[in-house]
Amino acid sequence: MRSLSIIIACLLIIASPVLAQKKVTVHVIPADATIYEIVPATNIMKPLGAGTAVVIVQKNSETAIIIQKPGFADLKKVYSTKTEEKLPKEDFLTMKDRMVALKVWPEDARIFVNNSELEKGTAKIVVKDGERINVEIKKSGYVPVKKIYSNQPGTDLPPVNDEIKLSDKIIQIVAIPSDAKIIADNQVIGTGNGMVVVQLDKSVNVKIVKEGYADLEKTYWNREESPELPINESFLLTDRIVLLRTSPEGVSIKINGRFVANGEFNVKVAKGETVEVLLEKEGFIAVRTKYINQDNAPVIPIMDQIELFADESFAASEPADFVNTNNIIEINANIKEDEAWKIMSQIVMTYFDVLEITDKTTGYLRTAWAVKVFPNNTIRTRLIVKVADSSTLKYVVKLCSESSGRSGSNSNDDSLYTEWQRVLETYKSVVGDMRTRLK
Repeated sequence: MRSLSIIIACLLIIASPVLAQKKVTVHVIPADATIYEIVPATNIMKPLGAGTAVVIVQKNSETAIIIQKPGFADLKKVYSTKTEEKLPKEDFLTMKDRMVALKVWPEDARIFVNNSELEKGTAKIVVKDGERINVEIKKSGYVPVKKIYSNQPGTDLPPVNDEIKLSDKIIQIVAIPSDAKIIADNQVIGTGNGMVVVQLDKSVNVKIVKEGYADLEKTYWNREESPELPINESFLLTDRIVLLRTSPEGVSIKINGRFVANGEFNVKVAKGETVEVLLEKEGFIAVRTKYINQDNAPVIPIMDQIELFADESFAASEPADFVNTNNIIEINANIKEDEAWKIMSQIVMTYFDVLEITDKTTGYLRTAWAVKVFPNNTIRTRLIVKVADSSTLKYVVKLCSESSGRSGSNSNDDSLYTEWQRVLETYKSVVGDMRTRLK
């Protein structure tokens, strides 16, 4: 009998640790979620099973478990025998909070969740049961991307993994002067400042315009092989445009000596340059003007209306191909040299009052300038005669006809005059008279 008591006592001693521990059978939804036990004082997770596992809790201790499944937030629970609370034999747990493993590009893009910034590049975003969160990815020079993850009934569940790539670019454009318009693909997007969006694999043409200035234009491409687009870019309008309008109809416009148009023309004056303009029309006084695009120069007009006035000298003259050129006057063989010189001198004096030089010996004669002043022009005319060939008597006669384009010009200042391919009515017959009387 005593031996039996000893045996029973030994069995109780052996079984006491087993009787002191508790067991909880854990059932998890989803059924393929993995159940781990967290080894005390370490970060080691010991797998217990998938979907269902038995958790052992020693007397006066705690056992922590963690349940994991991709796409779900970790579910953690602690079972304790340190309190009076009785542990269940079975425990049914459901994973409800979702988790998105988010990766963004560029890697230094900023991640915001409900306006709170997370770490850059990657983030694990928890969407609790019944909640909806707003995610925004930002980086200077890129169009931000917004996304919503919802863990609410009737909505699409958040993805397990997600990748958001910033691809569309933003360029902040500044235009000077500040009232210049910014046009992107033919649409005005701002005055002085504007934001240009360049979508991936596309281009945007940007033009800066202001009346009175030459446009600036640039095309931005957003392609992988394209140069990196700027985050900010400034455009300074410096070259000027003058809308030049003339009257009457058909005025010839020359820029720096080159013909460019009739009637109307947009004159470009680059920064630091001077442009000279000549306006001409037959029968009208030519006009010269200049536009200077330099510091401290007169303000360049946006539009310049210039009217040419009728040239009264035009009505008092006619075109002539014999002026400002040498004309050969052949002398009749029956007329002696002295007689020819006398006749020539008489004809000259019929048209001109003053002889500046006359030398029969050398056969040279030159009149003084005969000046005719008009309201908008000054015409000077003179005649030069010299012997061309004494063996067979010939004279070279040159009728000089010049115009200043201004009234009252000094007849002795050669710099004011240019050759005029017309002849005043007063002198139109002088060369013809010589040919007639000396032939």
